[in-house]
Amino acid sequence: MSDDIKSRLNPTKGHMLPGVKIDDRMSLCALPANQLFQLTLDPRDAEDKKKLAASKPLQVLAELREDVQRLFEGQKRKNVPSYAEYICGLHRGADGMTPPIILYSEEPLAQEYDDSGLGYLQVPWGRMLIAIDGETQLAARFEASNIDPETSETNVPVFVVHGFSKNWARQSFHDLNVLGVKPNTALGIGMDARDPLTRVAREVEAQVPFLKDRVNKSRRQLRTSDTDIMTITALRGACITLAYGISGVKYGSKPAMVSDSELPKIREIAKEWFTALTEAFGPAMEDRENKLASASTVLSALGAMGHSLINVGNSAERAVKIAELIASLQDVDWRRGKHWEGIAGKFTPRGVFSVGGSKETSYAVYDALADKQSPAYSQVRKSTSGVAAE
Repeated sequence: MSDDIKSRLNPTKGHMLPGVKIDDRMSLCALPANQLFQLTLDPRDAEDKKKLAASKPLQVLAELREDVQRLFEGQKRKNVPSYAEYICGLHRGADGMTPPIILYSEEPLAQEYDDSGLGYLQVPWGRMLIAIDGETQLAARFEASNIDPETSETNVPVFVVHGFSKNWARQSFHDLNVLGVKPNTALGIGMDARDPLTRVAREVEAQVPFLKDRVNKSRRQLRTSDTDIMTITALRGACITLAYGISGVKYGSKPAMVSDSELPKIREIAKEWFTALTEAFGPAMEDRENKLASASTVLSALGAMGHSLINVGNSAERAVKIAELIASLQDVDWRRGKHWEGIAGKFTPRGVFSVGGSKETSYAVYDALADKQSPAYSQVRKSTSGVAAE
C-alpha cells in the first residue's frame, strides 16, 4: 500500500484503518484487537446501569445500539466465556478461526483507496462504531484480553459499513441473523474435530467394520430411504454414555469433556464394545423400519451398558466381560411392538410406534436392557416360546 494514499488523509484526525474497498460505503479491514477496543464498546457495558449513569458518551452509544441490536442477555451472554477461551486457544496456536465482525457508523467516514482497491478508512477520534453482527465475538474479545492480554495484539477481521441510515442497519441485522440457515446438529457434530468424544465416534465408525461408511454425518434423523445405519449424533451419544454411564444423555449435543489421560482407554473400549454389539445385533440394526436396535435412545442405553468396561484393566478381561454383556442381550426382542411401549416410546393413533427422545426414554431403555430387577427387563425379552412378552 503506497504512502501517498495515506498522506491524503490527515492521521491527526483519527484512526487509520488499512483495508480493501468493497464499495463506497463498505471496507474490509484488519486491525489489532487493541485498536478495535478503542473504536467500540464492550456490549455488556451498554446494559450496565452503573456504567451508563456515569458516562454520557456511553449513553449516546447505547441509544444507537438499542436501535440496531438485540439485548445482550440469555444464551448470547452465556456464550461469552467459552468464546473468550476459544479466542485464547487460537492465540496459542489451536486450529480454528473467527468470522469478521461487522461494524456500523451512521455517519460517512473519510477514505482513500488506489485503483487496486487498497487504501485507508479513517474513523475520527472519539467516534464509536456499533457491531451489527459479531457482537458476541466482540464481547468475547474484551473478555479474552482480561484472560490473556496478549490476545489484544491479535489482528481481527472487520467489515466497516458507513453512511447508512439506522433503518438500513436494523434491516441488515435482521437479514444477517434471520435469513441465514444454521447447519443442523448432526452436520455440526460431524464437522467438529475438537470435541474428544466426536473424535471417538468418528474412529469407531472408521474402524468397526459393520459401521464403516454407514454413519450419516449430515442428517439429524435418517429418512426411510437412507441406507445408513445411524447418524453421527446417535453414535456420539452412545460414546458419551459409554464414557459417563447413562447419565451422559444429559449432554445431548453439548460438549462432554474427557481428560487426555482417559481418552485412549475410552477410544479402545469403544471400538471393542461397538464391534461386539454390531457383530451380535447387526441385522437388527440394519432393519430400522421394523427394529429398534439402532434407534438413538437404544444406542445411548447400549453405550451405557459398556460403561462397566471402563474399570476392567486389560483387553483379555474385557473380552470376558463383553461376552457376558452380549449374552445378557441375546433374548431381547428388538421388534417395534407393545413390549416396548412406555419404555422406548409409544404408539400413535395410527398404530405406528414412535420412538421417544434420548433424554426422555434412555433411562427406561437402559433399565429394560440391564437391570434384572426391573419389570421391563423381562418385558422386552422373548419368552421361552420365542414370542415377546406382551
